[in-house]
Amino acid sequence: MHNNLIDNSSDALSMQSYIKRCILAEGIDKIQIATGYWDIPGMALVLNELTSFLERDGTSLELLIGNDPYVYTSLLANPKYKDASYPYDFIRTDIHDLQIKDEYKSVINLLLQYCGNGKMQIRIYKKNANDEVEFLHSKCYIFSCPTFSYGIIGSSNFTQKGLLGNAELNYLETDPTRIAARPIHGSNSKGHICWFEEKWECSEDWTQEFLEQVIKKSPIYIDIQKNAVQEFTPYEQYIKLLQIQFGDVVDASLGQQIEAYLPSKIHKLKYQIEAVKRCLGIMREHGGFMLADVVGLGKTIIGTLIIKRFLSVPDDDGREHKVLVITPPAIQSGWKKAITMFDKDSNDKIAPYIDFITTGRIGNVTEDESWEDDDSADTGEFEGTLQDKNYGLIIIDESHKFRNSNTLMYQSLDQLIQKIGSNTGTYPYIGLLSATPQNNRPNDLKNQIYLFERNHNDSTLKKSEGGNIEKFFADINREYDLLISKPKVDKETGLLIHDIPTDERRVRLNAVSKKIRDCILIDILERRTRTDVKEYYGDDMKAEGLIFPEIVGPNNLEYVMDDELAQLFSDTMTIIAPTEEEKLQTDEWLKYFRYRAIENFTNPANEKKHTGRGNRGVSDVAKQLATIMQNLLVKRLESSFSAFTQSLLNLRYYTENMIRMWENDTIFVCPQIDVNKELDYEAKTKKRGKKVSFSDCVEDIRGKIEKLTEQGRNEKGQNAEYTRKDFKEEYYTQLKEDFRLISKLYDRWARNSQDPKFDAFKENIKPELFNPQKNTSGKLVIFSEAIDTVESLVRAVRAKGYKVLAITAANRDELEHTIEENFDANYDGEWKDDYDVLITTEVLAEGVNLHRANVILNYDTPWNSTRLMQRIGRVNRIGSKEPFVYVYNFMPSAEGDAQIQLVRKAYTKLQSFHILFGEDSKIFSEEETVVHHELVEAINGEESPLQKYIFELKQYKKAHPERYLQIEQTEGEWEMAQATSGTAYFVVKAPHSARLAIRIRNEEDGRKGTQIISLLELLEEMRVDEKAKRIPLPDNWQQLSAEALKAYTQYFIRIKRSRAGDKRTLAQGFVVKLYENDTISAKSKRLLESARKLVDKGNFDIIKKMLAIEHELEHRNQSLFAIKQQDIDEILEREIGKLVAQVENKQGVASIVLGTIK
Repeated sequence: MHNNLIDNSSDALSMQSYIKRCILAEGIDKIQIATGYWDIPGMALVLNELTSFLERDGTSLELLIGNDPYVYTSLLANPKYKDASYPYDFIRTDIHDLQIKDEYKSVINLLLQYCGNGKMQIRIYKKNANDEVEFLHSKCYIFSCPTFSYGIIGSSNFTQKGLLGNAELNYLETDPTRIAARPIHGSNSKGHICWFEEKWECSEDWTQEFLEQVIKKSPIYIDIQKNAVQEFTPYEQYIKLLQIQFGDVVDASLGQQIEAYLPSKIHKLKYQIEAVKRCLGIMREHGGFMLADVVGLGKTIIGTLIIKRFLSVPDDDGREHKVLVITPPAIQSGWKKAITMFDKDSNDKIAPYIDFITTGRIGNVTEDESWEDDDSADTGEFEGTLQDKNYGLIIIDESHKFRNSNTLMYQSLDQLIQKIGSNTGTYPYIGLLSATPQNNRPNDLKNQIYLFERNHNDSTLKKSEGGNIEKFFADINREYDLLISKPKVDKETGLLIHDIPTDERRVRLNAVSKKIRDCILIDILERRTRTDVKEYYGDDMKAEGLIFPEIVGPNNLEYVMDDELAQLFSDTMTIIAPTEEEKLQTDEWLKYFRYRAIENFTNPANEKKHTGRGNRGVSDVAKQLATIMQNLLVKRLESSFSAFTQSLLNLRYYTENMIRMWENDTIFVCPQIDVNKELDYEAKTKKRGKKVSFSDCVEDIRGKIEKLTEQGRNEKGQNAEYTRKDFKEEYYTQLKEDFRLISKLYDRWARNSQDPKFDAFKENIKPELFNPQKNTSGKLVIFSEAIDTVESLVRAVRAKGYKVLAITAANRDELEHTIEENFDANYDGEWKDDYDVLITTEVLAEGVNLHRANVILNYDTPWNSTRLMQRIGRVNRIGSKEPFVYVYNFMPSAEGDAQIQLVRKAYTKLQSFHILFGEDSKIFSEEETVVHHELVEAINGEESPLQKYIFELKQYKKAHPERYLQIEQTEGEWEMAQATSGTAYFVVKAPHSARLAIRIRNEEDGRKGTQIISLLELLEEMRVDEKAKRIPLPDNWQQLSAEALKAYTQYFIRIKRSRAGDKRTLAQGFVVKLYENDTISAKSKRLLESARKLVDKGNFDIIKKMLAIEHELEHRNQSLFAIKQQDIDEILEREIGKLVAQVENKQGVASIVLGTIK
């Protein structure tokens, strides 16, 4: 804020508006107000802000009421003030005559609470420092903290008319030196604070008299008391349950603070604010959260708000104000733009506290094979160095890339988190952002959660085996692996050895999904879908002038193959990507041995040169390279027949090069050199103008290896020359067999001149894709995964007269501004129409807005629903202008019925291949394996199960704010009955453990059936009609309560022994051995006792630390008992002291939070 005149001439220039902003300013901890008169309606105008301010620790409010002669004169004309003492009786009379309204009740409650506890003081000014009667009609508002302050002086009293109604004139001062100025020798300057303190010292305390004689005798207070003694109803008990679970989401004051962080150009959307509040609450309880709003709802904005909030609150929990944001390369710029936008008009910049690092990708398998955004290309490493800083918050976008705990990237981050815990005594908060968390394998989900749940056997997720998420996920993964495993075929009989019926498989998979949701995700996942936003935030969207377009599609553009091409298409899939059954039936399929040389070394020393980081052996590395090529071929086949034919020709050439090197007994394995390019002696001959032989090419490669070695870039000797004897003999035979298959397949494709898909595309450009009744925006976005297909499409579209912009990874950054100008509906600058059509690879499938277009064509069918939603999310976003978005996909067909079935079968197999090999797209529902399933449902998403409850709580608070507050502030009165017998429900909690919902049924044999139930079940069971009546508790209520407490305690009793030989057992043994050493100090013994408890609980960081200490001590001296006491004490204190102090806690005594029987 800047110095300004405030005259109530508009909402923006009203005293109400400026006072609100001053109260909410970050850091303000003291408010001092001097006013000639005061009334409750005036305070009601800023009630929410004052409530938020006074709720914070260390805040105070001083209210000095004077006796404004002008107010006195105007009020005295009213007969009701006859013989009244000013201002005491005038204020009393005003409050007495006030209409009873909820907002006035809230002001009364505020005054009662904070005048009663001393945070708010009220004084009356009657005499000056010389004890002379003196009018005070000055008005001064001061908002201060140790580092800055705001001051307002002028004509406005702290009344409704003064803040909003009257024509006033006030001045805002923002210079803290002027506000805090005091007279000194040579200067008579007096600031706001000095003036106020002088008047305050001369005034009389009126706080207690005000409460007892004015407030507590008012009709509003009497009405509050009358309502307060009313018994709570079963429906209000249900509201209390909603408050316990979702109270932070509907907290208006916190929402206002978060909303104040938003830049002016960003829409203030309630669902985003509430997502931030929910994530913050989850983060505080569990140490991390998972944000999974569907594509296009603004996860980056939500994430940035969480960062802003984290950096704005005091770092009194040991977490330093340092943030790390981890993203894939393609979306990092979007994060940086968001942060720049937040910092632009803010005094409290967040960018200086934020570091970025991107997840890495390996280079192309070959120079001329162009593919983008394939998960098989993830290196499992960071691009750049992970800095050794004590981050307090780590945000991971696309967190599914941390699904594998064996990668160097995962291990590096895990070690950093462990080290931060050791250094600071507390782990950093972890934010996981992933649009489709349940599309991952259960084990993948577990690895991500382990980043913030550090006690694997005693986590905060108590619904999962009492917090033992290691056991929970072991059981879940065992069931999941069984259900998704393909049936084995007996080689002799050809019969299935075992199989699970499809219906049973589906039911059990759904049960797995439900168990993960109820026991894990419901506590840590925040997710909103478009369906949620439309259902529960429709008015919010409408007020901001925003819509979500309706998805129309998918609309299939069919292309027809003749019989010969259909057979070739089917045969090709069998050769390049056979199913397990097909592999048993024939050996005529590609093994991709050109990329598997490193797993055919005879000497382990050579293998070691090529092992991947993070425990990845040569077989894993070779498999990844082969899978990339296999992925590429399958994608090329679906994308473009001509592109696929060229890829086959290239693969044949690369395989032939390997065979030629073998036959010349000169074999190069050089990850940093394009060997295929170096062996192209024909191209070199043409370039150099003289004949180049194979031997010349060999010398060129040797020269490059020598140069790499000289530059220090070949440390492990990974770029090297070998001979035949360095490889297994069968490798040559395997290469020859691959070459034969590739050549045979290529010859068949070379004879084919058809590309019916490309022909169908050209025919549909104008009549369908630019149909003016559908394409109302006049713009089209086309996705293809292959660069050469993009180039072909560009030529075809330009030939039709349209202006085309082609984007790949090579030019994305360079043309980013051009993309925004022509296709981004949120772009603030001047919109341009230099291009009608955007044709792009997957590089624009995320992190960019393209929603000036409303027609999208997937030239290559995306291989899973996640990819499909990411693409469509580019045009189906907040801020879209068109009412409909049309989605087109290509679908192959054939001429005859038999051939149609053949093509459909091959095409389904082609889709299934990518679902199987794209591990992040593993999903729990079989229906999800077909990309063309119910597109609208996939994009909009089902209603999130918790949103209806949050909505109900908000509606109740809006309708009954006073009663809502009473329910919220009342503890210990929430056990009630609706029936004398039936089913009892309890919520039980211990001080340092999670709440559990417990159901106790009366069984037919008279026994009690006790069961832990999910939150969703409890909410549904306790939902009652508003008119439901309570009755006295039954005689056996104490017995039922005891059963619930017993069930709670038993739930957390677990067997802590693990299988012999695991790391926990080793750590336990070392702790015992060390504890028995008589030379160590009592302090170290106490540390060891604490460490043993945490080892038993499965805290992996403590386990690793203890084993590392054992290794260090053994390295110093072979005899453990010969080590000096000082050494042991020093190591224990240094290595586990802080860690133990941070993670050690006790469950405490459990108690009933609420209970009912119905």
